Amino acid sequence: MTSQLASTLAQLPDLPGVYQMIGSDGAVLYIGKAVSLRNRVRSYFQESAAHHVRTEAMVAKVSDVRTIVVSNEVEALILEANLIKRHQPPFNVRLRDDKRYPYLKVTNEPFPRVVFTRVVRDDGARYFGPYTNAHGLRELIDLVRLVFPLRTCREPIDGRRRRPCLQYHIKRCLAPCVGYQSEAEYDATIDEVVLFLEGKQESLLTRLQREMARAAEELHYEAAARIRDRMVHVRRVTEAQKVVWTSRLDMDLIAVARALGQACVQVFLVRGGKLIAQESFILDGVADQTNAALVGAFLKQFYTARTAGAPEAPAYSAGRVARANEVPVPVKARSRSTVAASVPKELLVATLPEERATIEAWLSGLKGQRVRVLQPQRGARADYLRLVAKNAEHNLKAFLVHQEVQESAQARALTDLADALELPEPPHRIECYDISNVQGTNPVASMVVFVEGRAKKSEYRKFKIQYDRGPNDFAMMQETLRRRLRYLRRDTDAGTSAAAERELAKKEKFHKKPDLLLIDGGKGQLGAVVAVMEELDMTGIPVAGLAKEHEWLYLPGAPDPIVLAPHSPALHLVQRLRDEAHRFAIAYHRQRRGAAMTRSALDALAGVGPVRRKRLLSAFGSVAGIKRAGIDEIAAVKGMTAALAAKVKAELEAPAASHASQAPLASAANARPQEG
Repeated sequence: MTSQLASTLAQLPDLPGVYQMIGSDGAVLYIGKAVSLRNRVRSYFQESAAHHVRTEAMVAKVSDVRTIVVSNEVEALILEANLIKRHQPPFNVRLRDDKRYPYLKVTNEPFPRVVFTRVVRDDGARYFGPYTNAHGLRELIDLVRLVFPLRTCREPIDGRRRRPCLQYHIKRCLAPCVGYQSEAEYDATIDEVVLFLEGKQESLLTRLQREMARAAEELHYEAAARIRDRMVHVRRVTEAQKVVWTSRLDMDLIAVARALGQACVQVFLVRGGKLIAQESFILDGVADQTNAALVGAFLKQFYTARTAGAPEAPAYSAGRVARANEVPVPVKARSRSTVAASVPKELLVATLPEERATIEAWLSGLKGQRVRVLQPQRGARADYLRLVAKNAEHNLKAFLVHQEVQESAQARALTDLADALELPEPPHRIECYDISNVQGTNPVASMVVFVEGRAKKSEYRKFKIQYDRGPNDFAMMQETLRRRLRYLRRDTDAGTSAAAERELAKKEKFHKKPDLLLIDGGKGQLGAVVAVMEELDMTGIPVAGLAKEHEWLYLPGAPDPIVLAPHSPALHLVQRLRDEAHRFAIAYHRQRRGAAMTRSALDALAGVGPVRRKRLLSAFGSVAGIKRAGIDEIAAVKGMTAALAAKVKAELEAPAASHASQAPLASAANARPQEG
């Protein structure tokens, strides 16, 4: 134990809070909560303590401990769940690839939208999920947009739009952007969407029936017909749902299955006595954990995600709930009731969780009424919970089989690739590079990373190429590799200033040495890269070029290409690498090209910033309209002066300005991206 760690342990407060175990590299190893931070944290480092092997391995890596003091156990529980989700510490139980699970989001804005997202924020929006099937969620969103006329655009609704878009004409939106639908009417539709997503179709049908009758009485037959069609779609969904109980109960049933060091949690969501959804989740970090600990960890993370942005109910909250962000976000009034619907009155579990009382208090605070976590022993609830457990076992078995097949295929592909390229061992980390540009304009490069044969998107990188002397893919590839490989140079690390060291620390993922560099291109691109590697003394890293036409691999100094067998795992792997690098480069290039095409001649004018530019375009409609206007008319725009108006007029009428503003647009509009 270091002196710094010993000093930290001596100063720990005897108060409730959350603690973070920090490794020597600054990474968070473990996050926990305690009624007494002093007693709990110090217990890890007592010589007489008997820990599990995994816990001992974690303690051996700890170099520092950080603590956050809170008011009570409920605050500590929420803060712990938020921090685990943010940092994904390796020694905590956590949802496997939690960041990838998709959610349906009802945005918190005037005239909200229903969107697909993988990021849950405390922004006042309403989240439904998580879902484990992204395709199924997209189909659900399509169904919602078919049944309910909601806007899909991000355009601000400020009354300036003069006519509706195509969505209005195909009856998918009622055009609130042009005033055809008021915000109150739109919010009523959003309330119907929330009822639909919560599984409360009967309440929704009753509400729609009243609206249809009212519209018919007022002789609004077209509106009544639209409501009738909406009711037909809702009834189809209702008929497809399985009735679990004759009584209209709201509950979640949760069971855990374990095998071969893995754990699967199965969740059945029952609303109004009907099974509206079922999802299964794989947990990581389960080796030395009891089922009670797994259930407790899952409940905290699952309901933290489902109730993101929930306001508190003072009747059940023991104190102010700690939030992950410090800036409060205004939440619409309807969020209180809709968020509460994410938490049922009963949670039926096969094993009671650790910290049951604290979890019940937290969920009760979110719902605004008592929530119970129960372990049924007999009767219909126990029978159905056994069915949930069987589903968990089946899904875990399917996951293990899929994992075994996938890992076997990846291992074979890496072994075959190593044999073909005569590498000493299968490459653990492969980096693939591609160039995209339009005749040398808006050039970009992509770097994609595969670890153990699988894409690791968190380590992808994109480069805005600085080379500006025309289309030269070789020079652009050299610039890309020079910028990437310089972080691997030992002499650079040793002889830099403290400021440069901090800059390099920010790029810590660039310090991971690749086992293979794959260049999208033939001998020319490969030769350019080899020249850079010799320049930086990086010739020890294996490198290969993949030619597009025949998908042959080229090695430095080898006259003949390496031809991988058709349909071989190694060929499929390099194709996936190449296609992913191509996709990533093209996406970034389109982003840059789109930004360039939205520029106008006003962007280059000194004294005309974003606000003045927006006012000029609002007043005259376009750059051409400004050119046709007189100096007095331009000066009359808010924020403009006579001198600045004269300058704007002169600059826009200059031939050079016109040519410069339109030439790039023409080339970008008429050309297609090139890949190096």
